[in-house]
Amino acid sequence: MVRTKELENKVLAGVIREYIATAQPVSSRVVVEKYIPNISAATVRNIMVGLEKRGVLTHPFTSSGRIPTNSGYKYYVDTLMTSPEPGDSIKHAIHEALNRTPSDIEMLLNLTSRLLGTMTDEIGVAMAPVFMKGIVDDIQLLELSGDRLLLVFQIENGLVKTVMVETRQVLNKSRLQFIQSLFKELFVGVNLYTMKQKLERILNDIPSGERGLVELICGQIEQQMMPRIHTSENYSFLAKPEFREPADSAVVHLLMTDGWMFRLREKISGTHLPDALTLLTGDDIDFVSGTNCSVLMSGFTLGNLEGALAVVGPSRMDYDFIVPLLGFVRRKIHEKINNIKENI
Repeated sequence: MVRTKELENKVLAGVIREYIATAQPVSSRVVVEKYIPNISAATVRNIMVGLEKRGVLTHPFTSSGRIPTNSGYKYYVDTLMTSPEPGDSIKHAIHEALNRTPSDIEMLLNLTSRLLGTMTDEIGVAMAPVFMKGIVDDIQLLELSGDRLLLVFQIENGLVKTVMVETRQVLNKSRLQFIQSLFKELFVGVNLYTMKQKLERILNDIPSGERGLVELICGQIEQQMMPRIHTSENYSFLAKPEFREPADSAVVHLLMTDGWMFRLREKISGTHLPDALTLLTGDDIDFVSGTNCSVLMSGFTLGNLEGALAVVGPSRMDYDFIVPLLGFVRRKIHEKINNIKENI
């Protein structure tokens, strides 16, 4: 039984690797020639029949070879992959790129999404944490030109989040000092959800001339603290052979909106460990039926804040390269944030 299972796994892995490389149905002869040379093509054909009954392989035409199903890809990623580290040159490039990034988390994640997109030739995605849950360690207010202010939030774990607000009026020095003092009282030591409750309690105690200004600024802060989706906007994967259907335009339209990524993150939160890697295919994704897309998603945690990294591409994306790459990038983000924290 163990021997049979090992052979099944080798055949399945061979079919998946060959199909990822060629986008063509894979025959038993090719599996023998390139992946398992010590068994007969007839044995491989029999194993393929069994794998098809299991639902991990299928064949598009009666006389063609086999191709993986979504279940086959998931079994491959979850069970068969060894996930070695990326090559030294890849690790060095990632290390250099992230080390040059400022401590602002949005800038870090924007660069990370583009890095993932460039290295995989798929769409790189980085979802910022929900900053509203983070404890504020400090806040600085900087006056910009005209009626604009820059608020610099130092959040737990060394994260820095900048928010630019428009006051719709030029503030003199005394009013700026009042806002700075009030916001330190409101924000420092609590998360932004608690800040809203504190503001409601003390709003009537704020001088009437400043009350509208405070509410205006707080509203803009809340809006900009909502988690953002950063994407590499690399749609070159749509030129690959499997994307020949009208659903392609629907895929691009969906990728240009944020909602689907948040819904995917909600699906895996609570059912997977925060840092676990998850492959989402088919009905897991809000894509048009029949679209050959998959999402490799990995959460990352910063204290009690959670974000996510992902690579979006065809179902036959290069998992052997992308899975370890995604894991390495996630670990480097943790290191980057920890280094920022130590230097504060």
